[in-house]
Amino acid sequence: MTIQSHKEKIKTISEEQINSVSNLFSILSHPVRVKILWLLKKKKYLNVHELQKELHISQSNVSQHLGLLRMHKLVTEERNGKEVYYSLVASKKISKVLSSAVHLIAYQLAANSELLSTYTELLAFLG
Repeated sequence: MTIQSHKEKIKTISEEQINSVSNLFSILSHPVRVKILWLLKKKKYLNVHELQKELHISQSNVSQHLGLLRMHKLVTEERNGKEVYYSLVASKKISKVLSSAVHLIAYQLAANSELLSTYTELLAFLG
């Protein structure tokens, strides 16, 4: 793709699409929500209690974050008896977004070796 065709493609992005991308990044800006998405990526289905145990935060806090993720159609819920299990919507696409973000951080951290330990910790958590 030439620089000119790339610029033309950027011009065709609607204001609505730009706002949608901005909203997605806003939702992904909270560490707990990112952790929830990673956990669901790794384990496929988890209930609030399991997420609470993994995240070491209150049940109400987990539920608030899940509510936002549900509202923005990033997670879905399925009832099994009294338990409600959560899973990713379009898990491969969400995984690609999260992986791309980690790779971008890795690129930025490689330029600043002082932050390399932070990157190592992040990879260990996401691994």
